[in-house]
Amino acid sequence: MLCKPMTPAMQNLHAKNILLTRTSEQNKKTAVLVKSYGAHPLLFPCLDIEYLNDHIQTGITKLKQSHIGTTDVIFSSSNGVFAVAASITNFTQIFSGFRIVAIGTKTAEALKTIGCPAHVIPNEASQLGLIESYKQLALPKQVFFFRAEEGSDALTNYLTARNIAWSLVPAYRTHCNTSPAPEILQQLKNGAIDAVLLGSAKTALFYIQKAQNLNLANKPVIVAMSPHVAQAADKLGLAVQVIAQRPSFKAMLDALNQYFTRP
Repeated sequence: MLCKPMTPAMQNLHAKNILLTRTSEQNKKTAVLVKSYGAHPLLFPCLDIEYLNDHIQTGITKLKQSHIGTTDVIFSSSNGVFAVAASITNFTQIFSGFRIVAIGTKTAEALKTIGCPAHVIPNEASQLGLIESYKQLALPKQVFFFRAEEGSDALTNYLTARNIAWSLVPAYRTHCNTSPAPEILQQLKNGAIDAVLLGSAKTALFYIQKAQNLNLANKPVIVAMSPHVAQAADKLGLAVQVIAQRPSFKAMLDALNQYFTRP
């Protein structure tokens, strides 16, 4: 990942300690972005991802029997894309001809890396954003939706109301990462961590579990990727101070940088 040098507008994050809570591999990528703001990334992986190969294979078998011209294939996240790609050997061949929908630019980028560019990318990276896009498109007769095991029912409810057949394919599930992190816990206790980035509702839950104490988890400035994540975090007892304007880690850091301009 290439990042532009820090500009004066970014300097409010200079030397701030930013806690990253994604998977171990995802944290490494986000750390590069955090460093470009002059901040110090602290890796605190709260998520582990398990690919659900049996569900994926069953979904692919059903997909192969579907009519290409009237079937959409939807991916809700890059994790779902990589889960499917890890479970099959001919991704591009299988999905060729179907209208491919990517919820979010990161999902679209993941599809592009494996040679299967998305045809539809909603302006808002959410199921509600896709519903708005569908209002402007010719609707499919059938949909295959590859996503996490748990998630919102907004899209499937919309499809059902319009008599569109759908198959929900759980491509992966998330677990709380239980690897010990005594140094991070001590830094939380000492108030040495300035902010924590929460990219999903599940991450918020697992962050609290791994921090082992809600009061401790609330010590840094808490940054949510979206209003949905903020609402979920709030229900868990986290006091979110910053919400990104767009669902991306760059937008989270921009919002945090703005937050730290306050007296």
